[in-house]
Amino acid sequence: MKSKDSSIKMPEEGSGGESHFNLEGILSELGSFGKYQLLLLFLLAFRDSFLAMCNFNYVFTAAEVGYRCAVPECDAVDPEFNASWTKYALPNNTNTCHRMMRKHDSYLNNTNEFQQWLLNNSSWSNSTCFKENYDVNRTVQCDKVYYEDYNSIVAEFDLGCQPWKRTLIGTIHNLGLVFSFVLSGFISDRYGRKVIIVATPLMVGIAGLIKSFSVNYWMLLVFEFLETALGYGNASMVLSLEAVTQKRRVVFSCASDILASIGSAFFGLIAWKVPYWRHMMRAIYAPLLVVVFYIFLVDEGVRWLLAHNKKDEAVRVLNKVAKINNITLSNKAKEMLHKITEERNKSNQVNPSRPQESLHILSVLRSKTILVRMALMSALFICSMFVFNGTMINSTSISGNKYLNFSAVLLVAVPTRIITALTLTRYGRRAPICVAYILCSIFFISSAFIPKSIWWVSILFYLVGKMCSSYGVFSIHVVAMEIFPTTSRNSLTNIANTIGRLGSVLAPQTPLLGQYMKGLPSVVFGVVAIAPAFMALLLPDTSKAALPDDVNAAENLDKLTVEDEEENQVNINVTVEEK
Repeated sequence: MKSKDSSIKMPEEGSGGESHFNLEGILSELGSFGKYQLLLLFLLAFRDSFLAMCNFNYVFTAAEVGYRCAVPECDAVDPEFNASWTKYALPNNTNTCHRMMRKHDSYLNNTNEFQQWLLNNSSWSNSTCFKENYDVNRTVQCDKVYYEDYNSIVAEFDLGCQPWKRTLIGTIHNLGLVFSFVLSGFISDRYGRKVIIVATPLMVGIAGLIKSFSVNYWMLLVFEFLETALGYGNASMVLSLEAVTQKRRVVFSCASDILASIGSAFFGLIAWKVPYWRHMMRAIYAPLLVVVFYIFLVDEGVRWLLAHNKKDEAVRVLNKVAKINNITLSNKAKEMLHKITEERNKSNQVNPSRPQESLHILSVLRSKTILVRMALMSALFICSMFVFNGTMINSTSISGNKYLNFSAVLLVAVPTRIITALTLTRYGRRAPICVAYILCSIFFISSAFIPKSIWWVSILFYLVGKMCSSYGVFSIHVVAMEIFPTTSRNSLTNIANTIGRLGSVLAPQTPLLGQYMKGLPSVVFGVVAIAPAFMALLLPDTSKAALPDDVNAAENLDKLTVEDEEENQVNINVTVEEK
């Protein structure tokens, strides 16, 4: 497909000529929000909602839990977690793995001092829990740790005094995504979007259910990696972008993401009402098994079918869309569909054993333009994914109810996507992304220094910063899929996304920064957000260009002129006018 018009050029096999197939015109006739497209939106939203819940399951399953040392002589008197004796038997700081040393123990190496102390404290008993019995200047390591509740992995596997094991779960989760996005990208481009849309949720659901039966920390860690390594991917977004015309692709993708965000926001309520981590996992992983029925409900992407010379199947899908939407195609559209079917049949008769042509990923990467864009997109993904995932993880540590905060952070995607749909098409791609990340930086850094007395302002600033981050990361995904050719779109996007997962791998470690300063994670997010703000200015503006079908079209995206845009619009409307 050339960027200057909407026609997909289908070579006539067995001859040197070319026939023009106007897919954009046919998609324009079929509409973007008919019954077929609405059904597709809801099916993808259900799938993506539960995948999003599973993708962030560790936010709650590996949540930090309050803990304290066991003090046998005091626990025998009052076993409550926040008993009054904790003020003198334990250090002032919370979540510590030390307790105050008993004076009896501190004098063990000096018999004379201990005897003198006993004379002055005749009522002392080794089994009593009095303030006078503890040395306020010395501490000892805990023999045992008690937890505020036992709903999370941290308490069940006793990770309180090993905080690195808790954050390692999120890091391993994101390392698995590095492998997953590369694998799913190649499979999606070679075998179709539908394979990934159906297979990955099933793998995630099965691995997650097994993970919920983990008998120890290391078993859980193995299945945490397997779940993400064998599942996920972004085939839903690719299919959304490819299912409609150039003018509607951002709106359609935003609508899909809005529905998914509303669905995934229920995770906060599920975690609130089903707090125990094993039960919570089963509640969010089991529904993914229903996606097996998508084999019969979801069709392969038409653009992928045409790019891989599966013309008969592409025609079948387009006719199915027309039938479900109750649309009568124009004579010109019917003629084009009939013509490419005939071309396919003639090709099979002339050379039935001819192998399907495919564009290998290495041949695409020979283009310097594509390589430069790959490097730029990778850098953008590193920064944007670090900020996006980091803010999701740290949302449970800001003031207020952690479950409602998490849901609120997900729900900000709804107004964000509406703004995205209104601005990305109207103002291009570069400027909106740049502005979004500048605002993201300002609001995150500001939220860290808001006084505790007006904590609600801190939450408000954090949510606005999260909106800007959500806007930016979604827009970067859109641009990534618009600048690469159809035959390798998902592969190249996912390679860049995979490199960008380095940011996701680091994000789960950011809660540890809160030990030094409560708002330090937000400051770090604000500083990192400055980088994509300026890198976005180097992106090609793809808002007026049709999706490129080959390397040449992808390389020439920057050369689209005003006249080309007008010609593109005329070509799109040709079949509509003939009705």
